[in-house]
Amino acid sequence: MSAHHRAKIPACALVGVIASTDEMRLATRMRAPPDLFELRLDHLPNLHESELSRLRRPLIITARHPAEGGKRCNRKNLLRKFLPYAKFVDIELRSMRDLREVWVEARRLAVGCICSVHDFKRTPELPVLRKQFSRSQKANANVFKLVTRADSLRDLLTLFEFLWMQSSLIPVCVMAVGKFGPISRLLFREAGSALIYAPLRHALYDGQLTLGQLRRHRDF
Repeated sequence: MSAHHRAKIPACALVGVIASTDEMRLATRMRAPPDLFELRLDHLPNLHESELSRLRRPLIITARHPAEGGKRCNRKNLLRKFLPYAKFVDIELRSMRDLREVWVEARRLAVGCICSVHDFKRTPELPVLRKQFSRSQKANANVFKLVTRADSLRDLLTLFEFLWMQSSLIPVCVMAVGKFGPISRLLFREAGSALIYAPLRHALYDGQLTLGQLRRHRDF
């Protein structure tokens, strides 16, 4: 099975983020799970492979870089351990060199590759975002994920313009944290963001909406 075929996802898919043992327990009991689950492996150091079959949804795995909100851990080993169970692996653009072995192994296993950028301090100018997107294309990413801080309407409009311009090339996931974080997660779904992420119970950053909050706002 090709990586391209394996990487197909539902339109505007909802991703439930699991970043604690409490959320892991909740995920196994959900009557209406989201389209996919993301396992934040940097927050789940004691997770065992045998627990994954209870989730009943395809998995995105990631071990976030500390500079982009992650906890320090042996990222390479964690990702390689859980790669055979994943539909997607998420690796930051900044980590492409350090985690190249994981990226190559994902291709061999036909696991979809998400190239991500998380800037929790600001929203860069549009040319910067487009350059980051171009680099992800050169790395043969299946999906490009962008999360920035949007504390002004200008920030929100920059993200919207980026999503509108780039989403026809490869699937793009765009969201914000900060003041305009909540509206971005509702608006950008309608504008074509390939994925919308929501923590199952505990927001990790201001401006996030939990899965329950998203579903109360719209028919997710």
